[in-house]
Amino acid sequence: MLNLVRQQPKEAAVLRHYIASGAALGLVAVAVNYLAQVGSFAGDGVAGMFDGFMHELLWFSPIGESVLWRVAGFGLVLLGSRLILSTTLKIRQLAWAIVLSGTVLLATAFSTLGHSTELNFFSQSMVFLHVVIIGSWVGAFYPLWRLCSVANVKELQLIMDKFGQLGIGIVALVVVSGGSLLWQFFDKPSEFITSGYGQAMLLKLSLVCVILLIAARHKFILVPSLTNQNNRIAARKLQKSIALEVVVGILILATTAVLSSVLGPVSLS
Repeated sequence: MLNLVRQQPKEAAVLRHYIASGAALGLVAVAVNYLAQVGSFAGDGVAGMFDGFMHELLWFSPIGESVLWRVAGFGLVLLGSRLILSTTLKIRQLAWAIVLSGTVLLATAFSTLGHSTELNFFSQSMVFLHVVIIGSWVGAFYPLWRLCSVANVKELQLIMDKFGQLGIGIVALVVVSGGSLLWQFFDKPSEFITSGYGQAMLLKLSLVCVILLIAARHKFILVPSLTNQNNRIAARKLQKSIALEVVVGILILATTAVLSSVLGPVSLS
């Protein structure tokens, strides 16, 4: 998104703050999540969060390793975001390298915890790819929603057209990575019905189909309509549709959280 709005300094600055805020919130979330896990293992509520023995036990486990990956990832993204709009080319290039390194660490964290640790290298690579692609897609919703209000219609259409072209690759990679993981997680189709994990996965797949339909509506109906005479009305329709996409995206992430932390694939049980 920073690349797409590089000709609009004000929007690029807003995006930089968006990235930095997300990284800061991520650091807080990692800390809260870790303390909650310590308290859960200690079985003593809030007081258990500060149990020294449990801290030592979990810190040298895959849970502690994942915390390190995520803290390092969010920390690098936060640092890089502060420098990414520098007027000095070399500093900007360094900032991009820092942000991308942080992204790699964050995606890697998903393969060091939970069900992913039981997967082979290829499947862990698909988890990595899936996280990066979904993050890139969902992370773009807010900037695109905002552009519908602040950009002129011609600029909005240009950016949406470019994003739509990227979207073809995004959808293809989502299908490839997600499909390969489904193949790994399920031994037979009936497990989608007979297991809690399968039912939750069906819900997630249904939501993914909804968000794909919304994206298709953007590409083939709403974005082309921006060239019509009432293009500002079309921009508002597009903004409302992106807002709906945000809601569906949140539901998908919530379902994924349940799948990854509460339920487990039958094939890995």
